[in-house]
Amino acid sequence: MASTTSAKRQAASAVKRAKDEAVAGAEDIAADAKASAQKTSRRVKRETSELEASLTRSAEDLAATVTETLRAVGVDTDKMVGVAKEQATDLQRIIVQEIQERPLRALGVAAAVGLFVGFLSAR
Repeated sequence: MASTTSAKRQAASAVKRAKDEAVAGAEDIAADAKASAQKTSRRVKRETSELEASLTRSAEDLAATVTETLRAVGVDTDKMVGVAKEQATDLQRIIVQEIQERPLRALGVAAAVGLFVGFLSAR
């Protein structure tokens, strides 16, 4: 009987050790996964910042090239900017007025445009 009790204690002890080792292993894996996720997050943020900076530089270069080309052919770009701002202001006023007068229609148009853009971007 004593050997049965001893065997039960040894088995219980072995089960407890195995459980403790499994918990410790799971904690180690979770810590490694967290560290890996943080490292990946930092890398993605860095690459996103670099991409944003590159796109900004490219857009600025393109705008400068277009401005130079337009000026070279005699187009007054400052006047074009003024006219564009004026038209944008008029368009904004028209859109606000339309939304105030027909909110459901404006919502429907916005939803349709969203679906259309979503469809195009899914391609």
